[in-house]
Amino acid sequence: MIIKKLKIVSSEGIRTLSFSLKTIINSKKNSVGKSTILRILFYGLGYPIPSTYKLKFKNLKIWTTFERDGSTYEAYRYSDYLELKKDGELFYTDPVAANLNEWYSLIWGIDSLPILENLIGAIYLEQDKGWTLLNRGKVIGNIGFNIRDLLVGLSSENNDLIGMIEEQNNLRKIHDETKAILKLEEFTRDSDEINDSASKVDEEDLKEYKNVKVRKKFLQNKIQRLKKYIKRTDNLKNYIYSLNLIVKNPEDENRPIVISKKQNNLINFRDTTDFLKTELVSLQLDLNEVEKKEAELNKKLDQNVNTLFHTEDVVESSLNALGQIKINRDLIEKKQENIEHEIDSLNKDINTEFNKNKEIIEETKSWIEKFAKILGVEDVVESHANYLLTHDIKSISGTQYYKVVFSFKMAYIKVIEKYTNVTLPIFLDSPSGREVTQANIKKVIDILNGYFKDNQVIIASIYDYKLKGKKKIEIKNKIFEDDNANLLQNTSVKNEKLKKQ
Repeated sequence: MIIKKLKIVSSEGIRTLSFSLKTIINSKKNSVGKSTILRILFYGLGYPIPSTYKLKFKNLKIWTTFERDGSTYEAYRYSDYLELKKDGELFYTDPVAANLNEWYSLIWGIDSLPILENLIGAIYLEQDKGWTLLNRGKVIGNIGFNIRDLLVGLSSENNDLIGMIEEQNNLRKIHDETKAILKLEEFTRDSDEINDSASKVDEEDLKEYKNVKVRKKFLQNKIQRLKKYIKRTDNLKNYIYSLNLIVKNPEDENRPIVISKKQNNLINFRDTTDFLKTELVSLQLDLNEVEKKEAELNKKLDQNVNTLFHTEDVVESSLNALGQIKINRDLIEKKQENIEHEIDSLNKDINTEFNKNKEIIEETKSWIEKFAKILGVEDVVESHANYLLTHDIKSISGTQYYKVVFSFKMAYIKVIEKYTNVTLPIFLDSPSGREVTQANIKKVIDILNGYFKDNQVIIASIYDYKLKGKKKIEIKNKIFEDDNANLLQNTSVKNEKLKKQ
């Protein structure tokens, strides 16, 4: 996969960035937007990346162009709306929350859910957490990473383990929900009786809002069914081609017709698929209108409520209302305790089964040791028993830890690529931080030049690096530079151009 272009449109202006196989996003000073560009890139690909203090990502329109498997893709994101084009044709559109697993699979060309859920932790070394994340933890925001689950997704016989991991994740969700209930009970424990002066909103608006919600759900379900029909039609067409059928030629009985994909002589299927895709786009446009109406009604209802209450009154009355619900704290705490035991027990079972995957474990460790040796930390790695899953990371010093993390991450990429046959991009944010010497940086770059020649490498830093064939993108003072030719010069022009995007 190669990122070719990133286009960002905001109320401040427009910025288009073109990437090569090796790219350094560079500036002479800090805090001008280098790291933010990497965040925006992943946000544009559908990931729940938190905004920065100065720039709210939900207000941006983002186009990300990339190449994979001989095709050119363009991902578009605006707030909670996603769209994907392949070779210029629209073939996926959905709200962000609808089906992210399917979306990520289309982006990366990978089907395994455990791999998709942990991929970013391997390829993105974010400046705050990325250089300290070894084998489990948070990548950025609420995006998690677990090397065990990643390798489970890569192993060939993993169905039972994947089921166990899903069960464990479900238990964790229930555990979080019980914690939220107990926290709520603490807030409402001493609440007074609910105030009778409840807010009264326009009944017609409320009724219309409910109808819009029903209509939205109906359209979402219809869109989902239509997508399945399109997929089934494509699968049926490919199946018929695979049969190599021979049919009678009505014009010449001595020359039968061979049904083949090469000759593309299976009629009506394309027309059917095109019709379904046209219907899909039409339904999505209907859904967009419904969502727009929903947002308008939401805003109107919120305004009605705000005219009746101060914020404190609404919160207080809500807590009072919740305080009327009888919560059996002892029972919930006991349930929470049981869930914790179940999670721990299941975790031990998963680890036991996972450790039977000797081949992929040893292969990962082999790559870690190779890179650790180049960086001079092989003794640090090998001194920790079962270091691939080690919890004993506090004993590793700062500069050593930096090199250990880099060794682990590059090993993860090598193993993922072997088992998925996907060439992954690598994103390094501020690799020269944390008292890292130039000698160590040189070794890091040597590894990238020597072992990842075909991988796209994008580095955000105030420093320059000797990446072979690199291209530099300079950020002077901010992402939307004042002297950028694409910058929107005044408010009226800004608004007009934004409407046309």
